[in-house]
Amino acid sequence: MKGNGSISGKDMIFRADQIDLKSLDMQLEKHLSRVWSRNIEKQRPAEEWEIDLAKLDLRNVIAHGTYGTVYRATYDNQDVAGKFLDSI
Repeated sequence: MKGNGSISGKDMIFRADQIDLKSLDMQLEKHLSRVWSRNIEKQRPAEEWEIDLAKLDLRNVIAHGTYGTVYRATYDNQDVAGKFLDSI
């Protein structure tokens, strides 16, 4: 049934090779870090070097290195670069 101008969720078809899984993964990690950071903050005081992940907004990859990836990001409305270490 075409031409009615509305698309329901069950009518949408996506090609797997066109889904940006990296972006979806980053959005999920950001959401989970917000939820987890709320629980952790109540359990122990933050270390001096720790940041509030809810204020971090990752933008795009700047570079990949031997031990991690550097992202362009904003933290508390300031432009920053964030390096995320690869898991071992």
